[in-house]
Amino acid sequence: MILDADVGETYTDIAKFMKNKTFHVMTTNHDFQFEKVFGTDKVSAIQGDWRYIQCSRRCHDEIYDASEIYPKLDKLIDDDLCLADEHIPKCPKCGREMEPWVRSTVFLEGKKYQDEYRKTREFLDEFGGQNIVFLELGVGRMTPMFIQEPFWQLTHQLPNAFYVTVNPHHAIIPKVLAHKGLAIHADILKVQKDTLGVLGVG
Repeated sequence: MILDADVGETYTDIAKFMKNKTFHVMTTNHDFQFEKVFGTDKVSAIQGDWRYIQCSRRCHDEIYDASEIYPKLDKLIDDDLCLADEHIPKCPKCGREMEPWVRSTVFLEGKKYQDEYRKTREFLDEFGGQNIVFLELGVGRMTPMFIQEPFWQLTHQLPNAFYVTVNPHHAIIPKVLAHKGLAIHADILKVQKDTLGVLGVG
């Protein structure tokens, strides 16, 4: 289960690189790997988090931590990898089925969602005027509106900002950021290892 998964090497290398630095993480990943490394205060999970469930009918805004529920459900999955209807968690308000709080057609964008963006805004309010690097790792072109395009806009607007994108296939620098950006077309883990080597961090 994802709840028990070890933190990936990419994440632990980022932690080594960011040690003693001032930073904030914005992620569209749902697997809370960043939270395991940095804690929730330094991470904005703007597209949801598999640890939480919500009403599929959106009858109310509250989301629920399902960390203790998932292991119980895991034991009820049959040989066909199916879960019987009666075991699917139900909304405590309306009785409809619950579903993971991750981006979908019924994804709740209420208090928890707004709190994730609030953390990013507060960081930028405090540090946006200083020398700041927007480091984009592995963001593709399927949903550029969540991280990539906001990073471009912020880099363009903030006088002391610089943009770095690392992606083996989709590392793009807009012309307007040609003097304020760097595109690295390579594997993220290799780039991180090379960077840590140059810095002498093991």
